[in-house]
Amino acid sequence: MLELKENYWKKIPYFSNIEKNQWEDWKWQIRNRLVSIEDILKIFNPEKDLIKAFQRTTQIYHFGTTPYYLSLIKEFSYKDPIFKQIFPHLDEIDEEKQKFAYEDPFLEDGFLSPVQGLTHRYPDRVLFRATNFCSVYCRHCMRKRMFLEEERARTKEEYDQMFDYIRQNKNIKEVLISGGDPLTLPNKKIEYILKNLQEIEHIDIIRIGSRELVVNPYRFFDEDLLNLFEKYDKVWLITHFNHPNEITNITKKAVRNILQTGTPVLNQTVLMKDINDDKYIIETLMRDLLKVKIKPYYLFYCDPVKGSIHFRTDIKKGIAIIEHLRGRVSGLATPIYAVDLENGLGKVPVFPNYILEEGENYIIFRNYEGKIIKQRK
Repeated sequence: MLELKENYWKKIPYFSNIEKNQWEDWKWQIRNRLVSIEDILKIFNPEKDLIKAFQRTTQIYHFGTTPYYLSLIKEFSYKDPIFKQIFPHLDEIDEEKQKFAYEDPFLEDGFLSPVQGLTHRYPDRVLFRATNFCSVYCRHCMRKRMFLEEERARTKEEYDQMFDYIRQNKNIKEVLISGGDPLTLPNKKIEYILKNLQEIEHIDIIRIGSRELVVNPYRFFDEDLLNLFEKYDKVWLITHFNHPNEITNITKKAVRNILQTGTPVLNQTVLMKDINDDKYIIETLMRDLLKVKIKPYYLFYCDPVKGSIHFRTDIKKGIAIIEHLRGRVSGLATPIYAVDLENGLGKVPVFPNYILEEGENYIIFRNYEGKIIKQRK
């Protein structure tokens, strides 16, 4: 866990005059996002090839980052795991590298979308996309097609159509509110969504998928938002940490605030080439998540999304990482390694193989150390 010192942001000259009450204001963080090469040049002087990559790539895909998330970068180069997640790269628009990728590989906007903004893939769950705006545009985003659109939240009329569909389908027990990032919305809009969903009797769980805990943790210093979490007690928060460098003492304070409302916090990680595709990095990440009381939930194989597929590793890399974790960390720290299948066919878990042979009266197992044992059924 990264320990950020008092006024840590002042180490960056451009932010040296920013006072504590400004920096720790979540709205200030969003208002002062860096969104252009001109903004970046205020922070550091990139080499010409980086400027070229930025300019060419952002003609197609948005760029944006909060000052907080930018301040976590240790080295302004693609060697840094946070820099690499937010700084545009020519691989994103390289036709050869993206040739086996799709804008919407899971058909979220296709036949699985009965009304605009809502995806019904599983019988008991729906995806409710509240906005296409993010305070940080992650280069590996699974909905990178949204980067091609104008930034906007959905309208009340669009929300109401989604609520009507959910009310009429009593098999739906769970709603995942995503986007974009729904927690970039004003509290009034968030409450409108939560209130309508909470009042639907057959809805048991409301999941909010957000990266604000990673990129703008001051969002969870907002008493009004925390009161909403406490008021609407069906809410679970699913966040998205990918590297240990993203977990700070500010994260810990924010999680404590969330947990005091009775809201559980779980994490999904995407396995990405040259960012976290290392068993020791993932082990540290999982341990650090538990230290701040976030439960590791999923480790995802990188999706075949156009503009993002170049982050994909060999699928066996994830299996090897899970095998490394098994026996070295507790079950609390071991996520499910999963692949999201194309054409909307759903997620499937992928596990190491610990059963080597099975007979009528016995099973031969291999443990995490490679030891072989034969046991009776």
